[in-house]
Amino acid sequence: MAVDPDAQELAKKVGAEIARWRKATGHTQARVADALGMEKETVSRIETGVIAPTLHRLAQFSEFFGCPITALFGDYRGKAVEDAAELAEILAGLSDEERRLIIRGASDTARILRERTAMIERLARRLEEVGGGQRESAAGRSRGLRDELDAILPKERRLPSKKLP
Repeated sequence: MAVDPDAQELAKKVGAEIARWRKATGHTQARVADALGMEKETVSRIETGVIAPTLHRLAQFSEFFGCPITALFGDYRGKAVEDAAELAEILAGLSDEERRLIIRGASDTARILRERTAMIERLARRLEEVGGGQRESAAGRSRGLRDELDAILPKERRLPSKKLP
């Protein structure tokens, strides 16, 4: 019986992806075989494309590696692409104006979250610096932190100015 070249090529592609995921997750063939209830040689033969895994085995590999089953076909682009597809579904059926409104809101939210992360990181660094220099007064530390905040936040989001003691 002749072997279908397309099926053989797909088996090699899937096998290579299984091997890549196995290595990326830090597992040996023996560990994967043990977890999935098969021989190490079977894992090796699947990874080299000598044999093609069944759908049941693909589901087991997917669950073991913590990836979608589609990732084992080499077309997986990561969580961001999945999130984009989910957003596309959410936006489907909305008018152009409604979609733009949602995208603008998401963009503003993402910007605020990035600013918050940057602010937290900068304040943590500043606190480490201040904590190391105990000679600096409390008022000086407060002014320094306020300057840090002013440098990070847009003018309209800054705290009102107060006289420090």
